[in-house]
Amino acid sequence: MLVAVTNKSSWHAVGEQIGSFIVSVYKTYSETGQVRLASRDPRDEPIVEFNLLSDRRDLDRMMDGVRRSAEIQMMPVMQSVTSDPFPASYSDKVRQVGILSRKNKVITDLLARALDGPAALRSYLMRTLIMEGFALEGLMRDDEQLEAFCRKAAVGVWHASCTCRMGAEDDPMAVTDPAGRVRGVEGLRIVDASIFPVVPCANTNFPVLMTAEKCAAVILEGL
Repeated sequence: MLVAVTNKSSWHAVGEQIGSFIVSVYKTYSETGQVRLASRDPRDEPIVEFNLLSDRRDLDRMMDGVRRSAEIQMMPVMQSVTSDPFPASYSDKVRQVGILSRKNKVITDLLARALDGPAALRSYLMRTLIMEGFALEGLMRDDEQLEAFCRKAAVGVWHASCTCRMGAEDDPMAVTDPAGRVRGVEGLRIVDASIFPVVPCANTNFPVLMTAEKCAAVILEGL
């Protein structure tokens, strides 16, 4: 589990006012998701289901991380430099406002000015426009609320892997061989994070580079 601390959550004016404790589970036990075709049209995005937190151990770690972050936020020294802490998620509303556009800049500029206004107005705007039905105090008191929040807030971090795993000939789940060749398709190799047999326990950057070096060497050797 990793907790990253940021003092800015987005490019816009509201994002510059909101800092975050970002709780991540990097070595996940919930490894079995699925990718399905949405239609016969290759231009349609596939349907991706990560099944995040399907393993109870991941859920327990995420709940523990949120609880610890909330305890830090409740410390007097933190309260002296922040206001209106709230449990946040990467919701559809956040994604829409995060799109770089003139409209979003105007909206967030106005909202940022309002958030800098009277405390009562700020609290009202936070509850009605930013928070999504969960309060930090409620999560600290009620494990059911905490679990519901974690299940709702859990998202991937754009480093999906293992969808075309490499493996031995007798592995029914293996799509490629150890050289990245796709079984049953002549002249096609896959060289990226999708051929990992298991989810790595850290950032995927170095494992991808190592995989590419290995497969490139095999190709140059004519194998």
